[in-house]
Amino acid sequence: MLAQFGRLTTVAFVVSTLAACTALPGGSGSPGAEAGAASPDGVIRAEEGTPLSNLVRFGSTTAPELVPDIPEFAPCPQVDVITGGAAIRNYAGAESNQNLRSQISIANLARECVVSADGQEFIITLGVEGRALLGPRGGPGRYNAPLRIVLRNNSETFEDRRVQASATVEQGASSGTFTLVEDNLTVPAQVGSNYIIEVGLVSGGR
Repeated sequence: MLAQFGRLTTVAFVVSTLAACTALPGGSGSPGAEAGAASPDGVIRAEEGTPLSNLVRFGSTTAPELVPDIPEFAPCPQVDVITGGAAIRNYAGAESNQNLRSQISIANLARECVVSADGQEFIITLGVEGRALLGPRGGPGRYNAPLRIVLRNNSETFEDRRVQASATVEQGASSGTFTLVEDNLTVPAQVGSNYIIEVGLVSGGR
């Protein structure tokens, strides 16, 4: 099933109608996929069956009529937002509200965790939705959303990736959204549930 995620998929949206019903981060993980709780940072977790969850699992915002065989689910901790990484601001000149060009923020997260065919690894697919909002110095165009994804426990880092998404703001609009799916993130199966998934925006966006 994960073969369909063989490459990084980035989709830019001008207007997003993707729905999500629960919130993150924190709390204990559950095998497989999503179940959320209220989040103080405003980022929400996609429930199973929502467009972002379907995109992570099936490679499409809609589930197939015949659902393919699902591999064995692995322990799947909730996704934490890296401290300070929920949003970034970009300025045209000195940092002031008048010079604000854009604010890029994470809005929605989803993940799926399965056991590899040989049982040696857990394979994680992570979905991220976000938004670019224009400030007084912003205008139409493409706005970059540089993201960092980390899988680790208290003693070891298994993955530390930098990836790029982008949102397009059309003429006359005040915002745009982005969706990114990153696949083939792995941790050794021997860690069991003793690992965390973190994602955050990093400086470098437009």
